[in-house]
Amino acid sequence: MTRSCCRSEGPSRRLAPQLSQAAASLLPGAALVLLPKCPICLAAWFAVATGIGISAAAAALARELVIFFFIAALMLVAARIVIGYRRRTRQTASQLPGTA
Repeated sequence: MTRSCCRSEGPSRRLAPQLSQAAASLLPGAALVLLPKCPICLAAWFAVATGIGISAAAAALARELVIFFFIAALMLVAARIVIGYRRRTRQTASQLPGTA
């Protein structure tokens, strides 16, 4: 048994945030891959999923919006990675001997 289990604190929950962040970064990509390329096919998917028919022009606009949100989510994930990397390098640099 680990030490935390003996104190009835339960196991460490550090894995859960990492898994949720990984899922959050994978979902936009999965949506983009599964997105039909043809606006008429997207309109058919929308009709099957919701029961509401939309025009091909509206489906094309919806597809462009999904692509925009995918790119925005991808940029957000990249920014988080860069910010985390910078924080780690600053922390390690401040821990080196001879730096104040």
